Amino acid sequence: MKDWLELFARGAYVALTSKLMVLSVGGALGTNARYWLGRWCNETLWAGGFPLGTFVINVSGSLILGLAATIILERLPPGQQGWFLLIGTGFCGGYTTFSTFEWETYGLLRDGSWGLAAINVLASVAAGFLGVVIGVTLAGVIFPKH
Repeated sequence: MKDWLELFARGAYVALTSKLMVLSVGGALGTNARYWLGRWCNETLWAGGFPLGTFVINVSGSLILGLAATIILERLPPGQQGWFLLIGTGFCGGYTTFSTFEWETYGLLRDGSWGLAAINVLASVAAGFLGVVIGVTLAGVIFPKH
C-alpha cells in the first residue's frame, strides 16, 4: 500500500509540474477570468454599448503580463522563471493575447526600435481588423443568409 501511495504521489508531482499541466491550468484560469469579468463589465449600466469587457480585459491583461514578465523574467532567479509559464503564457494567454502584443511592442520600444513598434501597432490593428472583415465575408460566402 505504501509503495502504491509513493508511486501515486510521484506521478501526481510530475503531472502537476509538467509544462503542459502548468500551461493548461494557467490557460483555464485565464479563460474563466476573461469570461466572467467580461460578462460582468458588459452587463453594467455604465458600459453604454461600448465593449467595456474587452477593453478592461485587454488593459488588465497587459498590466498583469507587464508585471509578471518584469518580476519573473527580470528580477527572480532563473530557477523561478517557470512561474512565467503559469502566469505569463498560461493565464495571460487564456485571458487575452492582446497583452502579448503589448509586451512585445514595449520590448521594441525598450530596445530603441520606435519605427518597428509603430509598424507593429498600426499593422496589427489594421491587419487584425481586415482579418475580421475577410472572415465575415468568407462566412457570408460559405454560409449565406437565407
